[in-house]
Amino acid sequence: MAVNDMPVRLLRCERIRTMAPTGAPQVVDALAVAGDRVAAAGPLAELRERFPSAPEIDLGGGCALPGFVDAHLHLTMAARDSVGADVSADVTASEDRLAQRLRAAAATLPAGAWLRASRYDHVRTTGGRVVDRHDLDRWVPDRPVLVAHVGAHWGVVNSAALAAAGLTDDSPDPPGGSLGRDGAGRLNGVLYEQALFDLAYPSLARRPPVVPPPGEDELLAGLDAASARFLSAGITSIGDAMVGPDELRLLQAARARDRLRQRVTALVTYPHADHLIAAGIQDGFGDDWLRLGGIKAFVDGAVAGLTCWLSEPFHGTDDHGMPVVTPEELTDLALRVHSAGLRLAVHANGDRAIALLLDAIEHARRRRPDITTRHRIEHCSVVDEAIVERIAALNLIPVPFAGYVTFHGDALVDAYGEERLGRMFAHRRLLDAGITVAGSSDYPCGPYEPLFGVKSCVTRRTRAGRVLGGHQRISTAEALALFGTGAAAAAGEEDRKGRLAPGYLADLVVLAADPFEVPPDELDRIPVTQTWVGGAPAWAADSTTC
Repeated sequence: MAVNDMPVRLLRCERIRTMAPTGAPQVVDALAVAGDRVAAAGPLAELRERFPSAPEIDLGGGCALPGFVDAHLHLTMAARDSVGADVSADVTASEDRLAQRLRAAAATLPAGAWLRASRYDHVRTTGGRVVDRHDLDRWVPDRPVLVAHVGAHWGVVNSAALAAAGLTDDSPDPPGGSLGRDGAGRLNGVLYEQALFDLAYPSLARRPPVVPPPGEDELLAGLDAASARFLSAGITSIGDAMVGPDELRLLQAARARDRLRQRVTALVTYPHADHLIAAGIQDGFGDDWLRLGGIKAFVDGAVAGLTCWLSEPFHGTDDHGMPVVTPEELTDLALRVHSAGLRLAVHANGDRAIALLLDAIEHARRRRPDITTRHRIEHCSVVDEAIVERIAALNLIPVPFAGYVTFHGDALVDAYGEERLGRMFAHRRLLDAGITVAGSSDYPCGPYEPLFGVKSCVTRRTRAGRVLGGHQRISTAEALALFGTGAAAAAGEEDRKGRLAPGYLADLVVLAADPFEVPPDELDRIPVTQTWVGGAPAWAADSTTC
């Protein structure tokens, strides 16, 4: 049935910001919705006259906006983490609290079962000291333990976990990763990059992971809980940035059982690229609820985990971070994916990593200039003028962290320095170059609330009140667009998401106040009152269910 043939209902609100392009209505008080799409936006009186029999739904006071699109958020990882222990700094503000929380979580598990904990922040919880295997051995001696860092690129395990993984002091570093060691060369329990992925991340592991995965019912419950949190922040679409076969099966199961509450664009991890290429599957395969968004790969490590690959070392060290792929491997992958008409979505944080990725994409474009797929740079954190110019020339879409200045900024100054931080998360410079930029939280590596990211981009102010790279500030309208048309474009969906305009999906968020009229420092305090997906209520602040 065509949209024009579907029954129309009118949604009215005190103020609706359509985020439509210049020349279209910008602020209205009503939407006409047919099926799951917007049929018209305009004055309520005009829409009443145009659709006289349409029922009306009052969204109340406040301001409605297009539902937030997060281009890079780890939905299925959040579901898996929900099954384990949360050791984020919000709940473990000290080493003693961390130990107590791990012991308490272990006490709820069957004998010998793995204890998996996530979102450990060594800066805010243990004062910059990284806990090691001996700490975990003292706290939880009777079972294998994995504590993953908030950046998700390294973690710490105890002796039982090392034994379960078959790792000894004589074990070599895996390609693309490393095993932490103490001054005597013995394993200290810290696993970096591929060493961690092989242990616990099935989408990236090069063999069956050692940590047993949760069951499907547990994961679906975790997905429900994570989705509810994201809906409460107004997120209606997610780019799930690390999807392998297990994660795809989970998303498909949720879709089949009507438990997929956000629209999901899956970035399938690079070990599975050849299967998609052989099957002839293209970007956009799927529907408006679950679709393929590209191939996720990695060049380097993490910003907050201090493993990204830099041209200049971290301050006070000779450490340049670490690449996790060779130039030959990256060039080959880029050419294969590009030639197949699939979108690349490659994690590259440091300037050396980004430059290497640009080399690979330039090579692929030279070999196959007939293919015009817009590729993505995930995070794209440390840039300079040459990098920005190359990104613009290639028509790439960077997906920088939106909230990192506020969330991690205080902890990053000593490692990167203020000058370099002024070139990081460079939303202003990228936008000024005419580049499409997408909004991203990278949750669980940063807060998932889009308004937190918007505030960080607008203020460039840390939690301690320090301004880092004030010249990179952008306007509220530009920051909101990151989580609208920018993020939609990163998934090739800018024709249906990011605006409340005719033909677009009727996904919207209702805020208690108009963000265009709220002081920048208060943007993240605006309450979300309702979230709608496809013209239907999905979450409301005054109800536990919708």
